[in-house]
Amino acid sequence: KTGVRGWCLKFMSMKLQACLVLLMVRAAAHSNLIWPKPRNAIDSQDPRWADGKSPDIWQPQLGPVLGQACACRNGSETCNIGQACLWMSVGCSIGCQECDGGQDGHGGTNPNSKDRCAGGKNATNNDPLHRTFNRGCTGSCIGSDKDWTRFNPWRAPGSAPVYDPCGRAGGGPMPTAGKGDYVTTAFAKLGDMGSKLPRQPSGAVWKAGEVVEPLWSVRANHGGGWQYRLCPADADLTEACFQSNPMEFAGNSKMMMSNGTMLPLNSTFVSTGTLPAGSTWQMLPIPMTRGGPDLQQMGYQFDPPCYDPTPPAVLGQGICSGEWISNITMYDSCLLYTSPSPRDS
Repeated sequence: KTGVRGWCLKFMSMKLQACLVLLMVRAAAHSNLIWPKPRNAIDSQDPRWADGKSPDIWQPQLGPVLGQACACRNGSETCNIGQACLWMSVGCSIGCQECDGGQDGHGGTNPNSKDRCAGGKNATNNDPLHRTFNRGCTGSCIGSDKDWTRFNPWRAPGSAPVYDPCGRAGGGPMPTAGKGDYVTTAFAKLGDMGSKLPRQPSGAVWKAGEVVEPLWSVRANHGGGWQYRLCPADADLTEACFQSNPMEFAGNSKMMMSNGTMLPLNSTFVSTGTLPAGSTWQMLPIPMTRGGPDLQQMGYQFDPPCYDPTPPAVLGQGICSGEWISNITMYDSCLLYTSPSPRDS
């Protein structure tokens, strides 16, 4: 989908003696922040999600755990994050003032090749090695109609709008194709704003200045990349607050592949053309199984980071590749700065 994902959680920074809220910004896919556990995982308290199961099943052939909407794996215990992968913003092009939710005649969002507000912003992430689709588009192709991803959020990281910095249940005011929906619970319903959810215990105690390791996973792969940001818990949880406090990556990430093996990665970091200016965004290392403006071109969009003999398939998954992914987990390395960060000094 053309959109941006955000989850919010609260953790205590002992050295700063202050509560902070962590945001992970992810474009563009259904994905889960697993650890620390975000407030968007509130539906894990619903008995229908007990023992890591869910009433919302996408792939019945995989069973009630791996086949559920927000399937995930944390490597040590039952991964129960409710409907965290369904908090997102749908229909969001770079340079626009607001998202359209895939509504009001704007057309589909998966995939997207439109400037959804006719704002005319140019992509800034143009290096083919920093893009997860259409890498053959270089030189004079950049910015042309053949550059069909040029309005997607990850083509100018941080420049697309959001409905809410902590996501919106189902991605917008109404359901959309491509699993833009939400199962109503006592805690949330379609269209709710994530920043209005009550704070939930994350289980994390992080100290300023230390390197921390958040975990997350992709469920439906649409390419893109991600960044972490902070906002004081006593502040209004706005996009401006989070954009003023981006976290930095401390080093390369790791991937727990579907076979359970941990794979060290040579991460792709991008800090040119990002917002906040100079902040670092990381490209998703998991290649999608098909591409093209109509997603009819079968084949990995770039080389998988491991030896993966799995043939690309619609909605398929390999060892370190795939479209619908249920058990590949990312382990990131981030530095929890005191303020200001070296980027601001």
